[in-house]
Amino acid sequence: MNCKVNQLIYAAGADMVNTHRTAVTLKEPVNPQLLEKALGKAAFRFPYFSVKLKRQGEEYVLEPNALPFVLSPEGGTVTLGTAESNFHLFAFAWDGCRFYMDGSHFITDGNGLFPFLKTILYYYLSFLYPGVCFDTKQIALAGDPVPDMEADDDPYPKDLLPENPIGPLSRPEQVFMLEDQPKGYQSMAGWTSFRFTIPQKELMAFVSSIDGSPASFVASLLYKVIARLYPENRLPVVCGMQHQFRKALGRPFSHLCHVNVAPMVYPDRLRDAELEKLNTISRGILILRASDDNDVLTVNGHIRDARTIRGMTLAQKHAYMRKVILDGIGQNTYEVSYTGRVPWSGLDRYIEDVFPCLDMTLSGGISVEIFSVGEVFSVNIMQRNDDSRYADAFSQLLRENKIRYTAEKPERFRLCGFQLPDS
Repeated sequence: MNCKVNQLIYAAGADMVNTHRTAVTLKEPVNPQLLEKALGKAAFRFPYFSVKLKRQGEEYVLEPNALPFVLSPEGGTVTLGTAESNFHLFAFAWDGCRFYMDGSHFITDGNGLFPFLKTILYYYLSFLYPGVCFDTKQIALAGDPVPDMEADDDPYPKDLLPENPIGPLSRPEQVFMLEDQPKGYQSMAGWTSFRFTIPQKELMAFVSSIDGSPASFVASLLYKVIARLYPENRLPVVCGMQHQFRKALGRPFSHLCHVNVAPMVYPDRLRDAELEKLNTISRGILILRASDDNDVLTVNGHIRDARTIRGMTLAQKHAYMRKVILDGIGQNTYEVSYTGRVPWSGLDRYIEDVFPCLDMTLSGGISVEIFSVGEVFSVNIMQRNDDSRYADAFSQLLRENKIRYTAEKPERFRLCGFQLPDS
């Protein structure tokens, strides 16, 4: 049985790969045989992720893929959608204590893939530690029924939802862009991750005291970083705050990609604002622009786009959806994404670190992913080069505000390729 694709897939191409990699550092070296066994169990529970793309006339569909997921040594990458990945849209790798999960952002987002990741880790750790009893109440297990609300390949309503926006989503005509960040996939060899781990209790106590959240706090710090490093700039700085719109859609358990980008505009008059004031402003902008009422605009936009591309040729669909994606992202100086504090069900006792990495060609040059694991937040600052100025200034601001942190050694990161089927 074939499934409908998320129409975002029509934006894919050689210059828009949009893959992501989630790295999980375990406390012991990875056993690849047990991990391969765990992948098989997880594939059985998540049939909507064990699929391959197929061209059918002027559209793409998803069909079941019985081939095993590819597991590469030494952290290797493959091209998703091709024979290299057994035509899967997910692939996996390992290297020492590190386990990697690669996927297409056109297929799912962080909230959609987390249950899949958790199931893989549960089976792997169960095989590795057969005497340990894990809490499985919030873990999806092989053999469990797959809820329709989770597996639905078309969760959007047929009719438009009533719109009642409570704030503007516009950006300034001119936005400050980081000209020191090289563009295009040819720069991937220089893509670098600067990671910070911060105790959860301390950071939550701090951001609560200044009426903030981890996302608005990191967005405020990055604005202060850019204001310090570019004292001559007078253009507005824009943070593209990524968040999910599942609540507005009414599909909290949908596995598809439901990411929206809310522009948070910092005019130059905020350059010298105290962090407390800046964070309060950031939090207010986030509440306003990422409200459920405003997210309805995104839901309706998806419905309108689906109607528009119906009957188009494949080439027309590619051109149209590419513009939709780029317009939706907009021009940002930097981006911040936070999936929220996820329930690990005790698996995090065996995990040192988790950090997602994104396709940097779709960023303003710096993107930040905030992820929670164990007792810490992992703040991953990604760049298209290895210039440490931004990370150094970020460190300085943490010290000034007496926030304890550990700065990890910078790492180059690479992502899987992605290719659509020709026929």
